[in-house]
Amino acid sequence: MADTVLQPKSTDVKTDTEVQLTGAQLQQMLDAHCQDMKAGMPGFLFYGILSSTDGSILSKASANEEASRIIEQGSAFHLTIVDQVKKVVDSNGLGKLELDYILIETDKITFMLMISALGKFFSITALDRPKSNIGISRALLYKCKREFGTLLDDFF
Repeated sequence: MADTVLQPKSTDVKTDTEVQLTGAQLQQMLDAHCQDMKAGMPGFLFYGILSSTDGSILSKASANEEASRIIEQGSAFHLTIVDQVKKVVDSNGLGKLELDYILIETDKITFMLMISALGKFFSITALDRPKSNIGISRALLYKCKREFGTLLDDFF
């Protein structure tokens, strides 16, 4: 059975390779990206890419099963947080603002939520707060956002 070739909805999508990815290739790319994030973030616990539509996880990496289970069980709540913060941003009197990044710090875990360029997806990063380096982790998230651009948004 051949893979279905996914085509971007718009023609202005630019990628480094300028090729159309199959669903399997896209999944491999996302899985490799999650593993890269795991390897590069001090204090890493979890990284996942979620749909802004329903909070479903497209790809993930975790330090252990317990961290993964806890974050996955809360994915609907993370989507609610993103949606509520978007409403707050939209309600201000400063004109049109785009939600980019949300930081939530607890006494033990730091959560970083990065919104995709078109808002169709978001990533959630969970870090062990005492071991984390928010500057490095945030730089990695922005680097990823730059490199992916709207690739993922445009495929769905």
